[in-house]
Amino acid sequence: MNIKVTGEHMHSDKYYDWSCQRVLNETDGCRYGDWENNSEGFPFAIHPDGFPIFLSSKDLHNNDEYSGGDPYAVEGNIEDEFHRQRIDSTLYLLKSALDEKISAPKILDIGCGQGHITAAIQKNFPDAEITGLDYSISAISYAANNFPGIDFCVADACNPPYCSEYFDAVVCNNLWEHVPDPLLLLKGIRRILKGHGFLIVSTPSRYRFSNILKVLRGKRVDLMSPHHVTEYSVGQVMEQLRWGGFEVKKIHSKPLSSRARTVRSLMAYRLILPVMRVYLRVINSDHILESTAFFLAEKGVIQEKAHTPAPLSRAFYYPQILKESD
Repeated sequence: MNIKVTGEHMHSDKYYDWSCQRVLNETDGCRYGDWENNSEGFPFAIHPDGFPIFLSSKDLHNNDEYSGGDPYAVEGNIEDEFHRQRIDSTLYLLKSALDEKISAPKILDIGCGQGHITAAIQKNFPDAEITGLDYSISAISYAANNFPGIDFCVADACNPPYCSEYFDAVVCNNLWEHVPDPLLLLKGIRRILKGHGFLIVSTPSRYRFSNILKVLRGKRVDLMSPHHVTEYSVGQVMEQLRWGGFEVKKIHSKPLSSRARTVRSLMAYRLILPVMRVYLRVINSDHILESTAFFLAEKGVIQEKAHTPAPLSRAFYYPQILKESD
């Protein structure tokens, strides 16, 4: 079978079939045309553009959110303040984590979309092996054709098809809020991340300053996008990471320019926001008032759950009642 694979990454120690517990190589796959007719007999297919596909043909077409173009309009706005912050903050945390400790790190961008941030990572880590994964075949087709030298694949982020402890770092950029179960996502990431490897998560801060103002007025908080399942507070994400076996090393964000449209909101951003920032620093809070929070976490050892303590006596719950009945 004559298969073109992007880069040199379809080697024998990278891809893994977890259902059959075996390492994969390119001879285990089939052509994309055969896969569309019957995806049962092979663990993956190779697209004509050279990337592997690990989703069934049904899932491919039912979940291709980029089929009509980029629903997030990243390409046309890649230089705006929000996307520059995403890229700069991701690179800052990656450099903080990897430093110069690893000469040729293996980095996975999970939920990479069309690969714009993946390409920025490649540019800043020229000696690294860069990999990108997304659920959308249209997004990966775009990425594979526009960003050579990166190993892209179509797969489920919660079940990444890579060998155990393969990557030095995993980037999860604005995916957290799109999945129904972040702990399931964490389980898959932990499996493919090396011991003491690093995970970078960026996700909207549910109680960003604009939403705090809404809460104080008794209003419903807004989600940043209708595509989001939900959004989490900084403390919730920290607890999810801890429960998933990661230790948060750093929480980072940069202020975006104020988009106040009324005199009242302008006064809030000019007067209340600076005071809240000072207060959070004084009490040593981890909370982020900006729109997006970036987390750097290190894979650790999951502690065994402590034995469930024996039930407390009735006297603990109802001391006054028992005392009066004596």
